[in-house]
Amino acid sequence: MRSAWLAILGLLIVVTGIAGIIWTVSSRAPAPRTTVSTEYTSLGARIYAGGVGEDGRSIPRTTIGPGMMGGGCARCHGIDGGGGYVRMMGGFEAPDIRYSALTSPHEDHDGEGWSDRDIRRAIVEGVEPDGEELDPVMPRWDLTGTEFQELLDYLKELDRR
Repeated sequence: MRSAWLAILGLLIVVTGIAGIIWTVSSRAPAPRTTVSTEYTSLGARIYAGGVGEDGRSIPRTTIGPGMMGGGCARCHGIDGGGGYVRMMGGFEAPDIRYSALTSPHEDHDGEGWSDRDIRRAIVEGVEPDGEELDPVMPRWDLTGTEFQELLDYLKELDRR
């Protein structure tokens, strides 16, 4: 009789665990607008959407976050660059990275917007203009000069959409 109760208890634990997994997966909020086309209008669009550089290689990056799972900026910042809440690794807020948002006055940067050099430093080194390190979930991208310029041009293009 005792072994029957233990078997029932074990079964309940397994069923509860499976139900918890199903609930967790089905209740996840989607990452911001990351459906992208595989046809890109420019190298900058290809880098932004897929993390693929000028020679067709995946651009090397370091991070402890979702950037290591592949893809490009759109994975977290959304296809339109507007950012939003991302439910990965417990969830985090991805900022708006459209060029106008980055270069507009920021309270945390003495009221000034970021320069192109500041934007490059953030993307490549993970450092804000004031020297603060960006959140570790932000990948540090090993971009060539051409790749950065193309990506920057694409961030400007996002403003016109």
